[in-house]
Amino acid sequence: MRKRIIAVLGAASIIALFATGCSADNTGNGGTKVEKSSKKKSEIKYYKLGETVKVGDVEYTLKSVEKTDERNEFEDSKPANVIKVVYHVKNDGKQDLPIGADLDAYGPDNNKLKTYPISNTTVDSIAPGKESDVTTGFGTDKMGDFELQFKPLVSLDKSAKFKVNVQ
Repeated sequence: MRKRIIAVLGAASIIALFATGCSADNTGNGGTKVEKSSKKKSEIKYYKLGETVKVGDVEYTLKSVEKTDERNEFEDSKPANVIKVVYHVKNDGKQDLPIGADLDAYGPDNNKLKTYPISNTTVDSIAPGKESDVTTGFGTDKMGDFELQFKPLVSLDKSAKFKVNVQ
């Protein structure tokens, strides 16, 4: 008896899934076309070099962003340029804070940049109430305006966005 009930429920589930899949409107191309708007995007407040911003329980201070000639001979990627970012982190939280993976960088073409290993790259953690300078590198083919977004690795807070120009 139990096997029949399971078989009937299973068959009903399969029929329901099949009916749902077949009932979709197949006349369109799928998705929604994105229309480019001439309206201005809402103004985003960008922080500047040297400013300190608090994101959750963490304070970030962007100290410097500069082009470097340093190249890592063991790195497979060969970007035209490498930028070196140095920032200061203060952990005001109650737990250890991973640092070095709390920064995303976007290039002049708005594409996310990949990290590039340079000397003194920081990947570590700091204890509650402690501070540290962090150094990291990013590879890019174009120079110009870069957007740097700071946010603790495991956080639901919005990122602090900095805008810098590097030539």
